[in-house]
Amino acid sequence: MANNMSHKLSHTMLRGRTYYTNFRLNDSTSFVRLSLGTDSRKQAEVIMNQIRPFIPLVQNGTMSLDEFRRRMQGYRTATKLDFDNYLLHTLQMDITEVKRLPQLGHYHKRIFPDSPLSPSATVESAQKYADLCLERLYSGDDIGAKEVLMGLQSLDMLEQKKGGLSTSKLEFSRDAIPWAKEVAGEIDMNRAIVYQAYSAFYSGDLTQYRQILETLQSQLKTREHTAKSTTTSIQPIAATAKNEQKKETISLSQAWMLYVKEKGQKWRISVANENQRFYDVLYYVVGNKSIDSVTKQDIREALKITENLPNRTKLPYKRLTLKECIAYDVPEEELLSSQHVEKHLKIWRSLFRKYLVETKDFLEKSPTDGISYQVSPNRRGHYNAAELVKLKTKLFSLSDTDWRKWYFLALMYTGARRGELASIKKQDIRKDDETGRWYIFIEEGKTDHAQRQIPLHKKLENGLLTLINGLNDNDFVFNGLPNYTTTTEVWANLMKELSIPDYDDYGLKRRIHSLRHTFMTNCIAAKQPIPLMQFVVGHSRNKSLGVTALYTHRPPLKDLLCIVDFQQ
Repeated sequence: MANNMSHKLSHTMLRGRTYYTNFRLNDSTSFVRLSLGTDSRKQAEVIMNQIRPFIPLVQNGTMSLDEFRRRMQGYRTATKLDFDNYLLHTLQMDITEVKRLPQLGHYHKRIFPDSPLSPSATVESAQKYADLCLERLYSGDDIGAKEVLMGLQSLDMLEQKKGGLSTSKLEFSRDAIPWAKEVAGEIDMNRAIVYQAYSAFYSGDLTQYRQILETLQSQLKTREHTAKSTTTSIQPIAATAKNEQKKETISLSQAWMLYVKEKGQKWRISVANENQRFYDVLYYVVGNKSIDSVTKQDIREALKITENLPNRTKLPYKRLTLKECIAYDVPEEELLSSQHVEKHLKIWRSLFRKYLVETKDFLEKSPTDGISYQVSPNRRGHYNAAELVKLKTKLFSLSDTDWRKWYFLALMYTGARRGELASIKKQDIRKDDETGRWYIFIEEGKTDHAQRQIPLHKKLENGLLTLINGLNDNDFVFNGLPNYTTTTEVWANLMKELSIPDYDDYGLKRRIHSLRHTFMTNCIAAKQPIPLMQFVVGHSRNKSLGVTALYTHRPPLKDLLCIVDFQQ
């Protein structure tokens, strides 16, 4: 089978296992055959939907073959609509910034409780920034146009990733330069107006502040109307491909298989098993129906079932099937905690909203939207100084071959989540050239802020470096850890051996996660900078949005050393 013509995909042929575009030029003797670089019929269809409109242009000589190849490689030329949408996007951000000015004082106080926001200093800074915007506008500086071109490329890539399409490469024609200058001028004017809003608000002229906000909102409404009317008459090729993808639907089991194949590669076995149990409950309730027929009521029903389940990792429930567990009369004290029930909803939400809607575009709306689960407060206790000394003394006395030693000590001295440390590999322990200090790089975790650097305390360095000696870059540092439940039991036994109570003086339970709470509690007590602590532990950073105090970057490792070095 040298050549197989595909009767379902026009202008396409299958050679071996690879799809090619195949069409005749107008001279009736020459053929154009270019590899699509895929053996997937679905992917070939998407690519052909993108490039098929250009085939007649190549046939009549309007488009060169080189230009056609560039289209196949994903290049596209920016249009006036792209620039208009970029301006609309920046205007929306400006309005959001101005609308939240009344809350800035509250945000600032939470992060800098000992340094109140100064109205006079903010007014002075705002006026300077407004003058800079106007000066750039008056001088005709081209830097604004360059910023627009770079910003447009970044925004275009983000929008495509959000839509689940393969990222194209945006190119700019000669027409793009005047468009970019026009948009840059509008942006500079809008930014000057935003800073004038700061000045009006912090000088007490609230009437002027409201007038500025209304002006920006009116401008937004006008531009949205213009963009809407333009969009209805222009359908980008990428949108056509996207619509083609949305025609197909898949079953719940197929969706889960795709999800696990893409997302599950980085899961540890214990996490994979847990997530599978969460999915099993949903599958039991919903069945293998198509994903577009799963409803909010299905999700609510699955949550009700979950609420009445026992912990299936413990006896006698681990020996029962899911169906038997559902039918079992479970004592109230053995039911899943509210936190564990919410974990089920989180994985379902990740499957539907994050993956099927936002990543793959199989669905327009997730059945989990608008569904939440009330979690009962489950505050963790912390260990006092004397108890920490007991724990550290015991752990440092253990053999280096005992997995408990460096794993538990690393949790104490880094404040990291247990799952994060369990997942680090040799390549994640790195050396900072500027300070000469070693640190752990957390690639990803449970939140958007989890990716970060954690400096290694001096008491950890030799132990962890010895531990990774001889490992390959992709080997886990803490290889051979027991499962989640066993690790928790080992820690509880260690506490019992050292006569450390399960509950602190305030009746709060202590387990492994309490080490993270203890780390943060001691950090705050030592008056370490809270924003820097948030970077180290991977918490969200609440930024002061005032002009004078904007934290827009990740601090270098040298600034983070104080967060770990204060510990004994």
